[in-house]
Amino acid sequence: MPATIWCIYRVDNCRHTHPPKFKYVFIVCRDEDYWGFLVNSAINQFICRKPHLFACQILLRQSDYRFLVRDSFLDCSQLYPFTNDELMFGLGTIPDATKAEIKIAVSVAKTIEKRYRDLILSS
Repeated sequence: MPATIWCIYRVDNCRHTHPPKFKYVFIVCRDEDYWGFLVNSAINQFICRKPHLFACQILLRQSDYRFLVRDSFLDCSQLYPFTNDELMFGLGTIPDATKAEIKIAVSVAKTIEKRYRDLILSS
């Protein structure tokens, strides 16, 4: 089954972390690949010290996302490619309120290429 944009997935052995580990991913656009943002359990200090990166962090409350063990953060400063084969475990659609927050974060993100920013904001 093909993946869908504006959906949440669990990716086992995510190739975008070192070492690879399981991550939750919010898929927000597609060109040749699907593109998404990673969920982190905390915001690292480097991001905290950079206002333009910190502005791209979205709080995800565990009470709103039952699959989370604790409140976490969606890092909208770094977009990653995923193949359909990596997006096997769908967890549902991204709620409209979070989708709106993502679009706000992407609109101010200095780290997202214009073509991807346009894809995200137009969908």
